[in-house]
Amino acid sequence: MHNSTKITETPQGRKPLRQKAYTIEFVGPPGAGKTSSCKCLSALLESNGYTVCKWQDVKDYIRKMAFTKKCLLVLKLVLFRGQSLMLYTTLLASNSIYSRNSIYRYIRLTLFDLALKQLLKKEKIDVVLLDQWTIQEMWSATIFRAKSYSSISKSLSKFYFSTDIIFYFDVDINTAVERIEMRPTKTSRFDRMTREKRTQELEKYNSYLFQLFESSDCTQKHLFSGHDSPEKNAVLIAEHCKMNCQFN
Repeated sequence: MHNSTKITETPQGRKPLRQKAYTIEFVGPPGAGKTSSCKCLSALLESNGYTVCKWQDVKDYIRKMAFTKKCLLVLKLVLFRGQSLMLYTTLLASNSIYSRNSIYRYIRLTLFDLALKQLLKKEKIDVVLLDQWTIQEMWSATIFRAKSYSSISKSLSKFYFSTDIIFYFDVDINTAVERIEMRPTKTSRFDRMTREKRTQELEKYNSYLFQLFESSDCTQKHLFSGHDSPEKNAVLIAEHCKMNCQFN
């Protein structure tokens, strides 16, 4: 577990919310409380009059697209992101962590990024909350494939999509394991592991996730305690954004 720091910046005076949507990315190991805190923060912001877009909203936007528009989205990926995909594939192959899953996850993430940009142009959205975005997906795409990741964590950062602020939810392994066991659904790989296997894998890959977080060039990165309740986290994050991120 890393040394979490409490956010205590002094407000510079409240400013009007800017025209561009403010993007917040959540990072942390499974069981750290990212999704629960994201839901609470979304409800809190919406109750204060903000229009919020979440990861699920982007998924729904793509799902409702007509077939021709989905084809155009894929064409955009090939034309405008094809080179990036090739470089990403080459990087994984050179580090012996290439797999169909790792490529699929990056393609899906890129399609989501293109769809999000379309959605932001069509609708007036104040805040984008992403509890499953670049860093988390890069981590999920590359774990279980190699013995060491020290050489690749910085190289992967060149493929990150830009966000305005990143919160890393830090939590000890035992707490994360217990929370995963309490999940009502079993959709992730960690959900389907035995307790012993889950503990081993989290201990092995947790530091790698933190390295990916540290490698981001985002100017606002904050280490956040994953032990507080989602409701408390939502209030703390909202207050931080009000003080430092041009929120009303």
